[in-house]
Amino acid sequence: MKITCLVDDCAREGVGAEHGLSLWVEACGKKLLFDSGASGLFLENAARLGIDVADADFAVLSHAHYDHGGGLAAFLEANSRAKVYVRAGAFAPRYARRRNGRTEYIGIDAALAGNGRVVETGETCALAPGLTLFSGVRGRELFSGANRLLLGPDGETPDDFAHEQHLLIREGGRRALIAGCSHCGIVNILSRLAELDPAPPDAVVGGFHLAVPGTSDVDEALVDGVAERLLALPGTRYYTGHCTGLPSYARLAEKMGRRGCLSPRGRYGGNMKTPPAKWAGVIRK
Repeated sequence: MKITCLVDDCAREGVGAEHGLSLWVEACGKKLLFDSGASGLFLENAARLGIDVADADFAVLSHAHYDHGGGLAAFLEANSRAKVYVRAGAFAPRYARRRNGRTEYIGIDAALAGNGRVVETGETCALAPGLTLFSGVRGRELFSGANRLLLGPDGETPDDFAHEQHLLIREGGRRALIAGCSHCGIVNILSRLAELDPAPPDAVVGGFHLAVPGTSDVDEALVDGVAERLLALPGTRYYTGHCTGLPSYARLAEKMGRRGCLSPRGRYGGNMKTPPAKWAGVIRK
């Protein structure tokens, strides 16, 4: 099992960064793209890392925001065969209310909905043996207040994030969970996962949506509550970046020690000299 970060908000030397997330996953005899960032930058970074996206057997969009699906058209052009798995309703409009009061479109290109390679998923979807997509997260414990600024198709009602899905990898007796932004709350996603597979995952990779938009503030009660709940799972290790936000990332690292905010060599970024984008190969089992 190998997971390589192609795009994140921070970047190591030699690769580009943008507000977005894209991961390259090699597991269970398959190769897949998990999210495509905000643009075609993931293709440039993949080439720099020696990865040919044309080799992907399929692609997954974790949810319907531009910073995870903005590169979808570029992927469909670069790869001529892979199907793209999106949650039902992913192409409906999505909006964000900015701090200045303006409402902006943050959805993905609805014109791609008619592409014959796009597959809409239900609450569970088996991509291949050992690779399962799931959604249906209903809990709202330790739910980020930033979600109140994210709106559904009418541009007024807070999003319910029914368009968010997550990937469970089972290989060689180990389990890894990949979550794009964890809008539903990483604690609630893990609770939903436990309904499908009661054994705690060995690793969790993805954004935890703990940033406070437009500020360097930290919601300490939220971050500390999440850290406590994550540490309660015996043995699980956590690799996070993107919408977790650097200030919250640093606090998680302080609270969680060597089980949280890890770089590929197993260090954690408490001093922020090891940014989240140094994920390349974070899981190699």
